[in-house]
Amino acid sequence: MTFITDKLTREFMAKHGSIEKLFEEFFFMNKSYDIASSSPWQPPTDVYETEKEIIIKIAVSGVRPEDISVVFSDYILTVSGKRNERSDHQKICFYQVEIRYGYFERKIKIPKYVDAQNIQATYEDGFLVIVTPKAEKDFTSTISIKISY
Repeated sequence: MTFITDKLTREFMAKHGSIEKLFEEFFFMNKSYDIASSSPWQPPTDVYETEKEIIIKIAVSGVRPEDISVVFSDYILTVSGKRNERSDHQKICFYQVEIRYGYFERKIKIPKYVDAQNIQATYEDGFLVIVTPKAEKDFTSTISIKISY
């Protein structure tokens, strides 16, 4: 009987520690983030289809349109760029770090044939919206898309 009690106690303490850590991270905002990560970050993205188009909407607030590249090649739409930290304030101590800076890249596989020659990209209010008209036949070239803003 002691074996079962000891086992239950260890399991309870392990779960209690996990819950305690979760509360500590939430209330005291002390979750550690890798600020100097060299890997690209991925902006949040929505991909949806209408009757005539496939739409890609990417949240890239704080990025200038001229710092974004959009390339379509072999059913893959690649959006990349860089968000620079432009604050004039000297940072002495971080209390919370959630905004990612540096190089980002997002690759989206387009599930249908699209008219790559007529892909349009617009940037407004921190969102990059890429409209890819559907097509009846395959397109195999690589094309760079200009962003309007």
